[in-house]
Amino acid sequence: MRPVTLATARRFGFSVVDLGLLVTIVIWGVNYAAIKAALRELDPYVFNAVRFVMATLTLAALARGRGAMPRIPRHDLAKLALLGILGNTLYQVIFIQGIARTTAANASLIMSSCPMLVALLATALGRDRLPRLAWAGVALAVGGLALVLAAGSHNEFKTGNLAGDLLILASAAVWAAYTVFASGVMARTPAVTATLVTFVAGTPPLVLLALPSLARQDWGAVGARGWFGVAFSGVFAIGVAYILWNAGIATLGGARTAVYQNFTPVIAAGFAWLTLGERWTPGQFLGAAAVLSGIALTRSGGNAGTGAAKADASAGNAPSGAA
Repeated sequence: MRPVTLATARRFGFSVVDLGLLVTIVIWGVNYAAIKAALRELDPYVFNAVRFVMATLTLAALARGRGAMPRIPRHDLAKLALLGILGNTLYQVIFIQGIARTTAANASLIMSSCPMLVALLATALGRDRLPRLAWAGVALAVGGLALVLAAGSHNEFKTGNLAGDLLILASAAVWAAYTVFASGVMARTPAVTATLVTFVAGTPPLVLLALPSLARQDWGAVGARGWFGVAFSGVFAIGVAYILWNAGIATLGGARTAVYQNFTPVIAAGFAWLTLGERWTPGQFLGAAAVLSGIALTRSGGNAGTGAAKADASAGNAPSGAA
């Protein structure tokens, strides 16, 4: 299969890369509920360790199915390993402790700040330059997302969730850093290979951290809900979605890939409506329309501009994201 390039993505407008990113945010939207359900039966560290082992095995199988692993230069291998510690170990430890202490709605809302954090960090480092129209799209998408979450009374912030909210905000900052620093190496390395290397580096520390909890875990109390959450999160939300996300990073660039995360809470709300009977208010529908418009505006603004788009193409600007 020939790799999808930036030129290919531009030629077809809404490309296979965009489709992959939409599939990713659907998976991640459902994943919030799956995680919350599983954490009722599993210790957070145990949950992380088991799902990342599953994800690593999934990625290894996918990589093997593609044939021989390409050779990676030593400096790129070292950078991918460090990215694995940052984006898989540190991020996931902070995130799982945060979501265990707050609601899925709070977590999804706070994580929606990631595109803005990515854009700010990339701009501060001189790695990206978004035209004004693209900035307007990011602002519209974030504003629409806030409206979606604020319009439903069940999504209001609660003081008791402050510690979890702060942990989720910290995890969003870590993920933004991963997204920016993944930059050129993701553009130079096939997505499956790059993602597998980061998982091989990041999973062992998660397992070591979980060893005391693994010994204390009551495995008999883990039911179908817990195992489904682990399997869905490990195989799909991490194993499959990370590949799609990193492919988007390498092709579309950091800020414009990250803005897709704004739609994840919309999917989460829709999934809750289907499975939990929650109903959307008119304000939430308006917010969803704003999110979709913001994504479209950001993409068109970024492609029309000469700054960020050229920087992505020449410097290999690349990032990543998830739960």
